[in-house]
Amino acid sequence: MIPAGIFALLALGLNIQWGHTGLFNGGIAAFFAIGAYTAAILMTAGPPFPPFYSGHLGGYSQPFAIAALGAMAMAGLVGFLIAIPILRLRADYFAIATLALAEVIRTIITNAEGLTGGTLGVIQIPRPFDMYVGGDPEVSDATVAILVLGLIVVVYAILEYITQSPWGRVLRGIREDEEATLALGKNVYWFRLQAFVVGCVVMGLAGAVLSTFLRVISPGQFDPLSTFAIYVMVILGGSGNNRGVVLGAFLYYAFDWVSTRLKDLPAFTGVAAEIPYLRFMTIGVLLVLLVLYRPEGILRERKGSYPPLR
Repeated sequence: MIPAGIFALLALGLNIQWGHTGLFNGGIAAFFAIGAYTAAILMTAGPPFPPFYSGHLGGYSQPFAIAALGAMAMAGLVGFLIAIPILRLRADYFAIATLALAEVIRTIITNAEGLTGGTLGVIQIPRPFDMYVGGDPEVSDATVAILVLGLIVVVYAILEYITQSPWGRVLRGIREDEEATLALGKNVYWFRLQAFVVGCVVMGLAGAVLSTFLRVISPGQFDPLSTFAIYVMVILGGSGNNRGVVLGAFLYYAFDWVSTRLKDLPAFTGVAAEIPYLRFMTIGVLLVLLVLYRPEGILRERKGSYPPLR
């Protein structure tokens, strides 16, 4: 439930950028990592650290709410600063630039040992409700699951409201016909910048949840190529439909969760080593079939109709 919920938050963030505005963000992992590390640094206590660990920036011991707000702000700020120069690029160059950003961020957090703990990452990240659960791991997981589901409901409600507003209609206009939107007097660059930053903020929130769930984060968890799994979730559920991308995230992770456990069943003992490859092949085939026969996804985008102006 918790990993699927984190993926759902990432899918909602991508949906506002790509599903509604047509911005192909190849750097989801970058904003995910920024949110995770910002929240981890804000939540963790200072020394003493274990003997094998050189330490990281921390010692703030802030509650999760403050850490999540900090993660959202930092991811949004980086998204704003990177979008200013690259939003004027053509779509394919924009995708390449954001993908490069993800690798740059991963390299920074790997090598900035005094800030991020280097290859070991950040350890001893607290969970928000552990002081109330008496150390029971199952209850602790349940509280995080409730937190994730609550955040999904809140983020979904906010994004659904703003995407159904006149602001959201402008985004869809940019996606469908940029020249026509410009002709109507809309500042396309400014609306794209807003949509990109909003999506980055949601991705930063997902990173904050990941850090408190896992209790430890490291650079290897933010591979730039993981970006494309989020695109699969959005395409599967229905690009442009906030409810659909949440469904797509849960369905994708459910399939991944079940398929990775097939190797433990007696019937699949002989092909246990091939299960990961078969899983990726199956996902690829299903995605191709989906694009061919239902490109709008499981829950297609709802098309609004509006009365003509008089």
